[in-house]
Amino acid sequence: MDLAHPRQTPDDAGPGERELLEENARLRRIVTALMERVESAGVAGGAPYAAFEHAVLLAEQVRERTETLQHTLAELHAAKAEAEAANLSKTRFLAAVSHDLLQPLNAARLFTSALEDHPLPEPSTRLVGHIGRSLKDVEALLGTLVDISRLDAGVLEPDIAPFPVARLLDVLAEEYRQMAAARGLELHYVGSGAVVASDLALLARVVRNFLTNAIRYTGRGKILLGCRRRPEGIEILVGDSGPGIPEAQREAIFQEFQRLSGNRDAEDRGLGLGLAIVDRIAGMLGHRLRLASVPGRGSLFSVLVPHGRLPLAPQPPAVSARPGQGSVLELSLIHI
Repeated sequence: MDLAHPRQTPDDAGPGERELLEENARLRRIVTALMERVESAGVAGGAPYAAFEHAVLLAEQVRERTETLQHTLAELHAAKAEAEAANLSKTRFLAAVSHDLLQPLNAARLFTSALEDHPLPEPSTRLVGHIGRSLKDVEALLGTLVDISRLDAGVLEPDIAPFPVARLLDVLAEEYRQMAAARGLELHYVGSGAVVASDLALLARVVRNFLTNAIRYTGRGKILLGCRRRPEGIEILVGDSGPGIPEAQREAIFQEFQRLSGNRDAEDRGLGLGLAIVDRIAGMLGHRLRLASVPGRGSLFSVLVPHGRLPLAPQPPAVSARPGQGSVLELSLIHI
């Protein structure tokens, strides 16, 4: 039935029938107008069903692409996990065989030392000396790589205990005062009677790296070693009068294989891992690091160590050491 052209009202229709037929025609006109409006509201040139089909097609495409993306992400996660597992396996292996790696180098150094004791021509003596220094450099570099591998592998567990900070710093000050003097530098040490809570061996590694870098990069002037009391702990400071560190490099130097330019010792062939090890140790111990520097005037590195409290029970006397100083035997074991 054509809704746009409703049936005409018969001439013989009664008043009631005529009224019904007119109402029916009016309703048909309304329905026709509504259908035209619905169809015109669809996609351009299409009807409502075509718009529905278009929406269903888009939804299917979105679903397929979402599934593809999820599959790709799952593959990436699996590849990342596999790479991390392989890296951890390599790191654990290097940490486990560290003794076997260093033993041949130790033996070679012993042989060169013994060879130096034999009467040799002057050229041969110089050559043996160069070999010995080269082996020492290789041993130090390999030892540093092993250290950072052990930290990354998580095979080191900190042994936190309270101890007087002088037990650590007194011996380091004596040791590095001689190293500084050999470079024409003066090391100024300010002692402290504070007690801290940390791992003695790991904390010593941090301070050793600070002192080594201060001596390495300071051409002339002074090195400072001391403490400063803070409400949350004792801040162990190492300052120098060296060239300073540009602000753009202050984060990069704590990353692996990053070294400052302008090292005056051409024979000092470090890998740039010292501060990377410091950063890992500080993170393991939960100690905050701080760096302040003024280019051309010097730098100051510090580590904040929590306060400690010694037990009330008397401690057995340590091996002979001067009052207020730690045992050299203790600090000879301060190596990771």
